[in-house]
Amino acid sequence: MRAYVFPLLALACAVAVDAAAQTVLAQRIDSILSVREEKAKAKYDTAFIAKPGQKWTVKPRVNTSGTDLSAKGVIGDSRFSTSLRAELRSTLGATVSYRGLSIGFALNPAKLSGKNKDNEFSLSSYGNRWGADLVYTSAKTFSGTAELGGAKYDIRPGTVSMEMLQANAYYTFSHRRFSFPAAFTQSQVQLRSKGSWLLGLSAFAGRIDTGSDVVPGASKSRLLAINVAVGGGYAYNLVLKRKWLIHLSAMPHIVVYSRNKLTVGDVRQRSPFRFPSLINIGRFAAVRNFKNSFIGMSAVVNLWHQGDSGEMMIESVKWRARLFYGVRF
Repeated sequence: MRAYVFPLLALACAVAVDAAAQTVLAQRIDSILSVREEKAKAKYDTAFIAKPGQKWTVKPRVNTSGTDLSAKGVIGDSRFSTSLRAELRSTLGATVSYRGLSIGFALNPAKLSGKNKDNEFSLSSYGNRWGADLVYTSAKTFSGTAELGGAKYDIRPGTVSMEMLQANAYYTFSHRRFSFPAAFTQSQVQLRSKGSWLLGLSAFAGRIDTGSDVVPGASKSRLLAINVAVGGGYAYNLVLKRKWLIHLSAMPHIVVYSRNKLTVGDVRQRSPFRFPSLINIGRFAAVRNFKNSFIGMSAVVNLWHQGDSGEMMIESVKWRARLFYGVRF
């Protein structure tokens, strides 16, 4: 019996020590997050912004995103225009947050079944003073119409593709009383209506490929573009009765650095774009807060516009919308 008793006692002691170590670690993490919250609270006006009383938040969500691509200009002596749209992309997911630290996941049913060949990755961080978001999109499902010299053509999926990386950052001037997190992450609550001027920085890097069979007589082409833009705008959080929060913001940017490369067939051509080029970011959110839960929606729209229709103009609209429901405890 002794041969079995001592190993069992050793195992029990090890489990107890391990459980105690985990408890100490959890208490240490909780203490660090508590100090972090207190420091953050000192940076904003508690008459306008508050933290939820609960520590945990579970938030199921449904995301939908889309990409539109259009172009206008002149080829030879003929005018052309195209209007294309990629297949909508929808995901189901959820996030779990503890005192502002979050982890989440998202699944695309159409991607899992092989019905959608597009890829997308997004990352965002919304703070009171600073914030940024990053979106990578690879779209091969564009379809739509094209017009050349008065003749109209249907563009089938697979003949036009685009890869793009967009990054946006903002600085909030009234960060002590205005809360981006209240509208987009629900880690804070806006108590009173408040607006703020914004300063922004945006970047776009993309590649657009068209096949030789897009329209009769056209050659395959590739456009590589890198744009960096600076700008600003205004955001407003409207707090209504019954604990509704409505957010609306717009941030136009002017491109200050542009590097483009256009190749038609196997020949590199002069870049047809002229100043000014624009990048605009619009955001919207509506949140209804209850005692221990909330429900709402949000949307972000990125517009990239370069060139003019007299020679060549190309425009991309990337949008993302979200429906969510959260429970705090």
